[in-house]
Amino acid sequence: MQNSKKKTTMKDVASQAGVSVATVSAVLNERNGRIPVSDKTRAAVLLAVKKLNYRLNEQARSLRTGKSHTIGIVASDITQPFSGQMLRLIEQQVHERGYHFLLSDIQNNKEREKFYLNLFSQKRVDGILFVGASSELDDEDISHLAQRDIPIVLTEREVCGSNVPCILVDNIKGAALATEHLVRRDRRSIAYITGPEGNVISQQRSQGYGQVLRENGLSFSDKLIVQGGLGLEDGCRAMGQLLDKTDAVDGVFAFNDMVAIGAMKAIRDKGLKVAGDIAVVGFDDIPIAAYCEPPLTTVRQPVVDMCVQGVDLLLDILDEKLSRDHFTKTVLEPELIVRKSCGNLN
Repeated sequence: MQNSKKKTTMKDVASQAGVSVATVSAVLNERNGRIPVSDKTRAAVLLAVKKLNYRLNEQARSLRTGKSHTIGIVASDITQPFSGQMLRLIEQQVHERGYHFLLSDIQNNKEREKFYLNLFSQKRVDGILFVGASSELDDEDISHLAQRDIPIVLTEREVCGSNVPCILVDNIKGAALATEHLVRRDRRSIAYITGPEGNVISQQRSQGYGQVLRENGLSFSDKLIVQGGLGLEDGCRAMGQLLDKTDAVDGVFAFNDMVAIGAMKAIRDKGLKVAGDIAVVGFDDIPIAAYCEPPLTTVRQPVVDMCVQGVDLLLDILDEKLSRDHFTKTVLEPELIVRKSCGNLN
């Protein structure tokens, strides 16, 4: 008995969309440069693909095009809320451009990074997108990888002295915005809880913090800087250490929102009031920041813009819309989000 469940073909998709098989092939194999395809036609083809549940033979396509249509994602730490938000956006955008991705969580570990970079090279991914910054990442390894003709785009970090394109946030300005807000709230003994030791972003935020203190004639003392980390426990521990060293602190800028929320717990545990006794500002604007008690004032990173530009840049290089030696360094602007962790709004 013949199987009544006939496999959908490219010809079926062409008929459904009202176009030629060659046009369907051009859309699905990203060969629009050779066969011009309008946005309207492309949309019609993709809609037909979805309606008919058509599945392109990826292995055959790879043999034809010499591309895997897969990119590697190197994430510094996927347990961080900000990283998770970025990865969801990246997944959506990569899928919309007809690609897949392999995810690696290097957990801020240099050896894991090297392992996954070698794995991606062996798996013949078309390109690599780095998400997040780590104190353990090796700039030299990334530069060598880029020289092996594997397109790379970095988000949240850069390799100085190289031509690896990157999408950054102005961390110095973001930290300055946070510290200036604390100064405007009449805080005069402002502490900084850092990120992990050696973290480049943490160092940049320290620059912005110190710059504002000096401009306002305030103390920029090592006693007011304590090493934190990335998570709630780090913030709670660091704030506890700070309060054990001095009772003069009346404002805190934290490396990220998770650290800030942990610091708020330590403040309450000492019988002090967040905002009333010690004002707190975070960085990232993760979703839970608005639901803290009190709601956390923070610095918002343009996550959507960072993801969109990073993915677009890498895929434009892969789709030959940009040359492989194309270099760009884009610096995006942060935004202060004022809530109540520094006192009532007025």
